[in-house]
Amino acid sequence: MRLQSGRDFSEFMKGEKGMMEALASVDQFGEQLRLNGCVNHHFVSYMMRNSIMQAFMDMANADKKEERRRKRAEAKAKSK
Repeated sequence: MRLQSGRDFSEFMKGEKGMMEALASVDQFGEQLRLNGCVNHHFVSYMMRNSIMQAFMDMANADKKEERRRKRAEAKAKSK
């Protein structure tokens, strides 16, 4: 199961999977840890979930930054 959640995260980072699929995989992994007696399953799930959310926010910020750059370039081209 661990390998599946890591694979899902990699596919999310490549844009092959959605964020919800990656988060579902994290939930499944956390449940597997809990069932196998890991006392820190909540921490592992939190850290994995946090990394997915941070990657999503980074991608969204990069998209916004690119959009602002494109608009500035268009405005500059129109003013010439």
